[in-house]
Formats: sequence, C-alpha cells, structure tokens
Amino acid sequence: MKLNIARQPLVPAFLTLVALTVLAMWKAAPESMSLQESADIPTRGILAIASPEELLGAFQSSYPIWAKWIAGLLMLYTGTCLGRISLRYNLYAAGTCLAIPLFGILGTSLGLGNSLLVSLVAMTLLALAVKNYARAFRNGYAFDAMFRASLYLGILPLVRPASLPLILLLPLSVLLFHRTLRETVVALAGLLLPLLAFCYINWGAGGDFLAPLTLAANAFTSGSPLEAIRAIPLPGLIPLAVILLINLTAILFFLADSYSAGNRPRAILFFQIGLLLLIIPTLLNPVAKPAAVNLLAVPSALLFPFLFVRIHRIAASILYLLLLAGSIFMILLQ
Repeated sequence: MKLNIARQPLVPAFLTLVALTVLAMWKAAPESMSLQESADIPTRGILAIASPEELLGAFQSSYPIWAKWIAGLLMLYTGTCLGRISLRYNLYAAGTCLAIPLFGILGTSLGLGNSLLVSLVAMTLLALAVKNYARAFRNGYAFDAMFRASLYLGILPLVRPASLPLILLLPLSVLLFHRTLRETVVALAGLLLPLLAFCYINWGAGGDFLAPLTLAANAFTSGSPLEAIRAIPLPGLIPLAVILLINLTAILFFLADSYSAGNRPRAILFFQIGLLLLIIPTLLNPVAKPAAVNLLAVPSALLFPFLFVRIHRIAASILYLLLLAGSIFMILLQ
C-alpha cells in the first residue's frame, strides 16, 4: 500500500496535531512578559477596566498551567475546525484531512510567542469567523451565519488589536458569497456589538464611553508600521519566508485550475486568498507584535492542501515531512 500524505485520513492527521500540541505546550514558557510590555495596546490606566487582551495575559501569568491546558485544547479545536471546513465543502476535489496537521505545523513553526493564550484565542476566533462565513454561501438567507462570523470577527481586535484590518473580511464575504443588503446590516451589527459592549462596560465602570476608541486611534497613528517585522528574530523569518513562498505557489496552482472546483469551494478559497492578503496590513501597523504573525496559519492551512493534492505524491510527502521537521525544530528551539 502506497502512503499518500496528500490524502491523509482523519486518524493520523489528528494524532499528528495532538503530538505537536503536546510538544508545543510542554516547551512553551508559562511566564509571560509584564502586561504593559506584552499587550498590543496597553491601557496604562486610561480605561476603567482591563482590555480582553490584558485579561488573557493576566490569567496566563496567574495560572500558567491552566493557560497551557486551555491553549492546547484551543489548538486541537481550531485544527479540527479547519479540517472540517475542507471536508464539508470538498475544497480540493479529493478527500483529505491534511488541513488538521498543517494548522499545527504552521502555528508552531511561526511561533506562539510569550502571549500563548492570546495567540490561540485569536487563531480560534479567526477560524470560527472563516467557518461561519463559509456557511453563508448558500441559497436563501444566511442571517445566522453572517451574524456569528461577524461577531467572532468583532471580538478578534479586542483580543489581538493588530488584527483590526481583518474587519475587511466582512465586505469581502458579502461580495464573494453574494449576500443581500439585509444580511449585510445584520453582519455589521454583529461586528460592532463586541466593541460597543466593551465601550459600554468601560463607561459603566466609571470611564469615558469613547476612551477605547480614542486609545486605539492614538495607538494606530503613532509608531513605526515595520516594528513587528523588525522584531522577528532571524530564526523566525526563515519559516515565515518558506510559508509565504508555499502560499504563493498554492495560489498560482489554484488560479491556473480554479474552474476545476465548484462555485462554493472556489469562492471559499478566494476568500482565503483575501484573508492572506489582509494579514499583510495586520503585520504592518504600529500596534503589531511579532506574535501576530501566527494568524497566518489559518488561511495557510486551507490553501496548502490545494498544492499538495496536485503535485506528485513523492514531492508532496517530502515537502510535508520537511515542514513537520521544521515545526518540531522550531518548537525545540523555544
């Protein structure tokens, strides 16, 4: 029996993700930096309450073991969620669970950073947004799917403020998935709800209602947009460059053969390309930190298999094993 990595079944795919998760959580340093240093936008006493990002950092600092367990479970859930998307919508015209281990490989290769819990929560929110936007491509109304996806997308900047450019996924989903004006209004309500709720809670605690917005505006308009890229050490730039190169190759393969897929798989994969492009302003803004680069694992885990199933079996196996070995090396290097 010939082993075909590109058409990997569920059991070995999930076991690979489990092994990488256990290794990553074992090697992860439980101690995070001080909240003022690790947060994308430190509140510095300006807000009456701590931001969700700071609350997650405080929880990790106070309960490092629990933080590792929660982060590990989120990693398993997110990888399984992405694998289910690829299977449910038959994205590659071939049955494969390759997206499951690829998420673990890419997430650990890019590094989870000191803010372990923030990184995993952010990736999970992004994956859930992708999952629900994909559900919105259907006949008839998709109010529930659009609202849920936009709600997750609206929570994401509160957890990882550098991800604010990703809110453009909402208009992208409306265009690609042919949603109506009424569905767009519902989606916009879901997007704004988390931010307005945070402003209201801050106001109720004695702060200014617009203080979170003012703080974010000041943070995004000051500082260097290249700070995050400059702060990534050389060992972290190598896997980033490799992943971007493979993504580019996968996109070229997809564009050359896009009409071999159905309407829904094609729209979902174009959505992943749009998400991949929006990662660029996510990394190139003044509030970004090097750990924000791991958001790249979500669209990459769904784009890579398109390349794997279309190249020769031996080449796919070699590339997969090299990525897996690189992931293990990056984990042990922490």
